Amino acid sequence: MAKTNSTAVAAALTTNQIKRTVDKLAALKAQIANLETEADNLVDLLKYQGEGVYFGNAHKFMVATVTGKRLDSALAQTFLTPAQLLKCTKTTSTTSGRLYAL
Repeated sequence: MAKTNSTAVAAALTTNQIKRTVDKLAALKAQIANLETEADNLVDLLKYQGEGVYFGNAHKFMVATVTGKRLDSALAQTFLTPAQLLKCTKTTSTTSGRLYAL
């Protein structure tokens, strides 16, 4: 069921209207997927420039890397000494980018 703020009008559709609506939805979903891929590629390009803040005319894009450590609990259960527990610690890094309006 459509949300109350939707532009859809509650009405019974004909078979042809249903077909056109399904096809239009599929086309829109394909366009969205293409745009998301293009946006992901642009994010990757900016992230490749390195950490920092990059300004456009009306927006800025921030690139930051966060490094975290987590304990591999399944492996840690087999070790008891602090040195062995340290072996179970995994280091992960995540580089993210975020777009802001100026």
